[in-house]
Amino acid sequence: MGFRRKFEFGLAWRTALFVGCVWLFILALDAPGLRAGRIIAALVAFGALASLWDFIRRTNFQVSRFVESVRFEDYSQRFSDPSGGGFDVLGDTLDVALKALQARHMKESAEARYLSAILDDSPSALLTIDQDGRVEMLNKAARQLLAHEPVHSIGDFDALGPELSAAIRLPPGTRKITRLMLDGVPHKAIFASAQVARLDQPVTVLSILPVQSELGALEVAAQNDLVRVLTHEIMNSLTPVTSLARSGADMVAAAEGPNLAEAKIATETVARRAEGILRFVESYREFAQAPDVHRRLFKAQPWAEEIMRLAIAGAGGRAIEASTEIHPKSLSLNADPELLAHALLNLLRNAVRATEEAKAPKVLLRVQREATGRCRIDVEDNGPGIPEERRDDIFLPFYTTHKGGSGVGLSFARQVALAHGGSISALESRLGGANIRVLI
Repeated sequence: MGFRRKFEFGLAWRTALFVGCVWLFILALDAPGLRAGRIIAALVAFGALASLWDFIRRTNFQVSRFVESVRFEDYSQRFSDPSGGGFDVLGDTLDVALKALQARHMKESAEARYLSAILDDSPSALLTIDQDGRVEMLNKAARQLLAHEPVHSIGDFDALGPELSAAIRLPPGTRKITRLMLDGVPHKAIFASAQVARLDQPVTVLSILPVQSELGALEVAAQNDLVRVLTHEIMNSLTPVTSLARSGADMVAAAEGPNLAEAKIATETVARRAEGILRFVESYREFAQAPDVHRRLFKAQPWAEEIMRLAIAGAGGRAIEASTEIHPKSLSLNADPELLAHALLNLLRNAVRATEEAKAPKVLLRVQREATGRCRIDVEDNGPGIPEERRDDIFLPFYTTHKGGSGVGLSFARQVALAHGGSISALESRLGGANIRVLI
C-alpha cells in the first residue's frame, strides 16, 4: 500500500510537470520575443519526460528482475533501493517475496532428497513400466537384483522365469508370492504392483522383494521345532519302556522253566526294538540342532577332491566317472570346511546312488566364484533326475525317494547353506540328471 501511494504521487507530479512544460512551450510559440523562454520550456519539458520515462522504466526493470530470478530459481538477487519514490518499498517487498520463495524451495528440495533417499534405500526392488512397455529401475535394490539380467522392456521379464513374467502382466493391484530365476537359480519373491500417474500418463509401479532365504530359514525353524517336540515326547515314552524291557529280559534270562524260552525271546525282541527306536529318535533330535558355523579360508581344490574320493569309496566298487572342476584353480573359500564337507558328502552320495541304473555313471562336483562374489557349488549326475514338481519337496525333513533313506541329508544340506547365508536348489543337469546347486 505504501509503494502504491508513493508510486502514484511520483507518477502524478512528473506527468503534471511534463504537461505544464509542454503547455508553456506552446504559449511561448505564440508570443513574439520569447525565444529564450521557448528554449527553456522545451528543455524543462524534455527533462520532465526523461524523468517520467526513467520512473516507469525503473519499476518495470525491478519487476522484470524479480520474474527472471523466480524463473531461473536464482534466489540470491536483492531488490532494495534507497532512492525513494516508493522503490525502497517495492524492493523490500520483492526481497521478502524472494526470501519466502527461497525458504519454500529449500524445504521442498530437502523433502525431495529425503524421499529420494528412502526410495533408493528401500529393501524392495522398485521398477516402473510406462504405456509403451519401457521399464525403469528406481532404486539400488532393483539395480542390484537385476545386475546380471538387464531389463529394459516388459518382454525382458521372460528371462526371469514364467511365473514372474505372468505376474508382471496381471492387473495393477496384484500382490502374490511368485518365483523368479536369477543366475539359473529359482528364488521366491513377494511381488506387488500399483498404478500411478506421471505427467497425466498411467505408470505401473512394481515391487519385487526376494524372500527365499527368509522363507527357508522360517521353514527350517518350524521343522526343527516340530522335530524337537516329537522327539521329546517319543523319548519320554520310550525311555521307561526300554528300561523295563531290558530289566524284564535280564530277569527272564536268569529264571528257569519250560515256557521261559519263549518269554525270553519275546522280551528280548521288545527290548531290541525299543532300543532301536530310541537310537532312531536320537538321530533325528540331533538333526533339529542348528549347525554352528566356524568360517575360515581354505583352498577349494584339495578339499573338493577329498570329498569326491570319500563319496566314490561308498559306491560298492562300481566304475563311476567322477570329476571335480574348480574355477579358478586357485580358488579359496571362506566357509566352515567340515560342515560344508559333511553337507556335500551327502549330496555326492545321493548322486552316486542316482547313477546305479546308468550305463556310464557320471558324477561332477563343480566349485566356482561368481561375478557377484558368491561361491557356487554344483553337484551333478547323469541319473534319472528330479521331477520339477518334487524339487521343493526333497529338502523337507524325512522326505526321501530312496529305499532305506532317512530323508535327512538334503534337509541338513539346506540348513548348512542357510547357515552360510546362502541357498540350495534342485535343477536339471547338463549331464542329463539332477543338479543340486548350493550358493554361499
